[in-house]
Amino acid sequence: MLRKIAYSLKKGTEELNYGRPIIAGWAARALVDASSSASELNLLDPGCGHGTDLLNCRDAYVNLLEKEDILAAPALRLHGIENYPPYVEDCKKVNIRVESIDIERDPWPFADASMDVIICNQVLEHTKELFWIFSEFSRILKTGGKLILGTPNLASFHNRMLLLFGQHPTAQQSFSAHVRSFTLPDQKILAEKGGFFRFEKRAGSNFYPFPPVISKPLAKILPGMAWGLFTCYERTQNRAPYLEYLADELAEMETPFYGSPQNPAKRRPASAAKGKKPSAKKASPRKSATPRKRTPGKR
Repeated sequence: MLRKIAYSLKKGTEELNYGRPIIAGWAARALVDASSSASELNLLDPGCGHGTDLLNCRDAYVNLLEKEDILAAPALRLHGIENYPPYVEDCKKVNIRVESIDIERDPWPFADASMDVIICNQVLEHTKELFWIFSEFSRILKTGGKLILGTPNLASFHNRMLLLFGQHPTAQQSFSAHVRSFTLPDQKILAEKGGFFRFEKRAGSNFYPFPPVISKPLAKILPGMAWGLFTCYERTQNRAPYLEYLADELAEMETPFYGSPQNPAKRRPASAAKGKKPSAKKASPRKSATPRKRTPGKR
C-alpha cells in the first residue's frame, strides 16, 4: 500500500530524475574552460540513448560561449556508445558519432586522453563491471578533464522511508534492471580510489514523493536526499593503467568481476596504445551497453 501511494504521488515528475539541466550546465562550463587551449573538443556519453544529453550539452556550450562573448572557440565533437539500433540511427541523424560495443567487456574505441568531458547519466546502475568501466574512464579522459555522473540515490528520502517501514528501496531491486546502487560517500570512495579522479561537486534532482513545485526546491536544499545523485570529478595526473595500479586491492576482494586479477580484462590493441582508434566490436546480445528492451534509465 505504501509503495502504491508513493508511486501515485510521484507521477509526472519522472523527467526530473534525469537532471538534464545539471548535466548540460556542468559539461558546458567544463568545455568552455577547456576551449582556450584546445583545437577541438570531444564529449562522450556511454549509453547515450537518443543522444538527448549530448545535444543538451552542445546547446548549453553554444549558449555559454555567446553569453561570455567568446567568438572563436573549437568545434565540439559528440561521441556516444549505444547498441539499440533505433537509438543508433537517431544519433547518427544528428551527427553523433556512435560506437556499438559492450561497455562492460570491450576496450572502448577511443585513444588515450582523447576526451575532454565524459557524461554518464542513468547508466552505471545498470552495470556490474564498474572496475572495467572506470578503467576506461581513466584511460580516455584527458588530465584535467571532467567525469560527470548521474545515478539514482540509494540515500534518497523515499528510499529511507521505504526501509524505515521494512520495504525494499527502489534504487536497486532483485526484479529490476538496476544491479548497482549509489550514495555520495560510497561513490566517492569508488571514484577516488587510486587517485585517478578528484571529487569537485554534487547536486540532486527530484524529491519523491512530492510534486515538482515542491521537489525542485527540496532537491536543491537537501541534495543528499534527492532522488537523483549527480556528481562531477576531475581527472588527475595519475596516468597509470587503472587495473594494474589497483591490482592488489582488487585481488583482495576475490571478485569475479571482469577486469579483476581473477578474471582479467582483454588487453587493448596495440593501435589503441599508439593513439589510434581500434575497430569497434559489436556486443553480444546477452551483454550490451544498452539492453535491447530499453529500461527507463536513458531516453
